[in-house]
Amino acid sequence: MKHLSLFSLLFTASALVCFNLQGLASIIQSTSRLAGFSVDSSHYIYLESARNPLTQVPTAKIQIINLETNSCVRNGCLETDYDNSSSNLTNKNAEDDLIKKTIKIIRELRLNQLKIGIRLPMIARSVDPDGIEQFKFFINHQTEPIEIRLEQKYIPSILSGGTSDIDRASMQLVINYNYRKLTLGKLDQYRDTVRKYAIKEVRLSPNQRHVVVLIDMYQATYNASLKTTLVQTFPLLIADKKSGLKTPFM
Repeated sequence: MKHLSLFSLLFTASALVCFNLQGLASIIQSTSRLAGFSVDSSHYIYLESARNPLTQVPTAKIQIINLETNSCVRNGCLETDYDNSSSNLTNKNAEDDLIKKTIKIIRELRLNQLKIGIRLPMIARSVDPDGIEQFKFFINHQTEPIEIRLEQKYIPSILSGGTSDIDRASMQLVINYNYRKLTLGKLDQYRDTVRKYAIKEVRLSPNQRHVVVLIDMYQATYNASLKTTLVQTFPLLIADKKSGLKTPFM
């Protein structure tokens, strides 16, 4: 598996892309600077940044996820919080700020030599009348595809045509694989300022025991939506060649 050096990636330039979506406010696209698995496939890191088109203040976010628990490691999920006086900072400055704060964790978890994993190809996508999206992804050497259903609820703010004081959205993933079902997230747990979710990418860990789902999160900002990434992960049923036993899916 190809290794990516963390420190060689530290100088990768970030970009900002704005476009219109369904006639709504422009979308501020965050750019990923680091994304990958640890050497032992036990953790996943995702670092991204974007720039406010009005204030020119950068925002960076890092997520260091324990694949077994689908949760942030302690002090591993951080976001910058600059005021308007920081408009002279670059996106790289903001990213480096988070790297410095988590460098000890990165080294201890061996996330300084990343493995990119295996991107799973999507073989089908459908949307039912309730707006629930159903995806199927192909896994090499497996007879059955993995099915991921994205369910979400949205409470619009007054500015978005609703009655809430702020935009809120919740989501859950329902995964079906090898006749087992797993649910991640809850529809009664809302995130403030979020308008919608969409699956961006699905990757299999190098040891083929965990799946990482990267989800686009559209967050409301002044006169725009900021598209950032939410990392979710779950274990995969894998048959042991010697014993025939399978690792637990739930």
